[in-house]
Amino acid sequence: MTHGCGVRRWPCALLALASAVSAGVATRSSAGGVSPSGCTSIAGIPVAQSIQYGAAIQSIFVNFNGQANGCADCHTAAMGASVPSGYLDLDPLDFPSPYVNLVNVESPMYPGNVYVVPNHPERSFLFQKINCDFSAGGERMPLGNYGGGLSPELQALIYDWIAAGAPVGTTDAIFRGTFDVRGFDQ
Repeated sequence: MTHGCGVRRWPCALLALASAVSAGVATRSSAGGVSPSGCTSIAGIPVAQSIQYGAAIQSIFVNFNGQANGCADCHTAAMGASVPSGYLDLDPLDFPSPYVNLVNVESPMYPGNVYVVPNHPERSFLFQKINCDFSAGGERMPLGNYGGGLSPELQALIYDWIAAGAPVGTTDAIFRGTFDVRGFDQ
């Protein structure tokens, strides 16, 4: 069934709401009040409905490309033997766990930037750093496109995990509508 807007099953009011949400995200500043640029579009990647933190997100920290390249290669305290790059420890073998180091934690290098703001990937410094060339601080991660960088699919997975509340367990299978805008304005 087609409604007056020419879209199946979606009433015009819902399309107007989606447009308003899109405009709001496009104009809203992100982490630290700086609008990122040079961002990878993840808009066309299907939304992940159920994400298990340990199996999906934490595994990116160890092996994001299937060749044992991970964020923890640089972001590790090596069991207390060194200072992690950017003072962010993402090594699941270190204590405390990467989860405790990320969620609702402000970056010591870039004050005012919280790594993961549950339900708000657009305000999360971690997402900004992996998705954009120019963020509120430093360069895109992984630095120098290490290991080939994070694919748009992995970036979208992190976005979806944060949007679902960044739980330490598994995300709820139904957490938002399919009209949500994903990523930063290009």
